[in-house]
Amino acid sequence: MEALWVTGAPGTGKSTTGWGLYTRIAERGGSVVYVDVDQLGLVGPPPGGGDAGHAIKADNVVRLLDLMRRRGVQQVIISGVVDPNSPPCWTGLTLVCLGCDRDELRRRYLGRGSSPDTLDALFEVADVFDRFDDVMDTTGQQPEDTVSELLQHCVVRPGEVQPLTVPTPPPPRVIVVSGATAVGKSTAAWGALQTHWQKGIPTAYVDMAQLGFVHPGPDSVLSAACLSALWQGYHQAGAEVLIVVTRDALPTGIFPEDSVTRVLLDADAATLAERVKRRAAGEGALLAGDELRGASQAVQLDVTARAVAEAERLRHTGQIVLDTTGHNADETTAALLGLTLPQG
Repeated sequence: MEALWVTGAPGTGKSTTGWGLYTRIAERGGSVVYVDVDQLGLVGPPPGGGDAGHAIKADNVVRLLDLMRRRGVQQVIISGVVDPNSPPCWTGLTLVCLGCDRDELRRRYLGRGSSPDTLDALFEVADVFDRFDDVMDTTGQQPEDTVSELLQHCVVRPGEVQPLTVPTPPPPRVIVVSGATAVGKSTAAWGALQTHWQKGIPTAYVDMAQLGFVHPGPDSVLSAACLSALWQGYHQAGAEVLIVVTRDALPTGIFPEDSVTRVLLDADAATLAERVKRRAAGEGALLAGDELRGASQAVQLDVTARAVAEAERLRHTGQIVLDTTGHNADETTAALLGLTLPQG
């Protein structure tokens, strides 16, 4: 198995390039997994997070790479910032640092909605990454050109799926937030995470969709194993609570059922349609695999129809149902906390 980690300062195109490599390899029939390293360090408050973030992410990458190797994956694509003072140098890992001139970096950074007030700090970070031994200059390059250039560092081949046993994780208190596409589960769960941190409750967060970028896939066994391994890492970092976001109900058997609270976010068809429309207009965080950002009217209609069907099916899965019809994001988060946050 080979692994390619695309790093660099914010705005240099790490995520765009990483996702482009994943989709290019998948389209060619290769066995490939994509990992956004930012998804592997969502734990806090400090000391679980904070300055320990780089080490937590790197340790979790090692855990996931071991699982993927045993599963038979041929190529792993990782994107995200590394510790510039201690970059990873593992066997089988190719580290590529992206860079560009300051005018282009400013344009890209501001173009994604970042604040001009943070440009000086950005340039300081870019100066550090520019001191890496091998920096790939992407000034003037289109993303697809960067992907084509880096594809030579990847293997594009099918792999035979191998049996994989899900490791037994240490017992947590688990909050599983599920629901149909666009119902608002990530937004509500993220708000709940922030409240846990504000109250000093050591809590970790996993979005199962971000663990599911596997070709051929989906691979529920690998996703479950990755979740278990991530919790081991977060528990080691001090987390006591785990918030998991998933569209479908999380399979039983990963965690002891008496430690799991399952909450299904629901909404009527009109509310789902409105939320799909807002997502298409740019509301919410932009994550890998987002099918709605900038989607056409036809795509929005298709996604809405699918979401309504998903909601109808999920209502009959025996979970606590939280009807969010007519709620704004803060109201949904407050209702979720009312069901899951210990009182007192």
